Amino acid sequence: MPLPAALVRAHLNFLPDETADDAILAHYGNVAEAWVASYTGLPFDPDNVLMLQAALMLIAHQYEAREAVTFASAYQLPFGVTDLLAGIKRQVLGYVPEPEVSTDG
Repeated sequence: MPLPAALVRAHLNFLPDETADDAILAHYGNVAEAWVASYTGLPFDPDNVLMLQAALMLIAHQYEAREAVTFASAYQLPFGVTDLLAGIKRQVLGYVPEPEVSTDG
């Protein structure tokens, strides 16, 4: 289920009938959903308020700052996105030892 367009427009303080940027907002919504899913290791769930808020913050950031880094801000992500998702992020360990094989026969 994609992010509700009305909620995205409300988050950006758009008027309810402002639809000129709907295509780019839908694209940014898809990117935000994919990023949240990739970061957490979980499927994006718009009913999860943490995932939803992080996605809204990412969309707003992408809409307002269409370049990865600007001279005004060296941050690539809006402050707080990773903090919102830290509690639900799957922990991935890089090393898993092989089970020991018994040679006793």
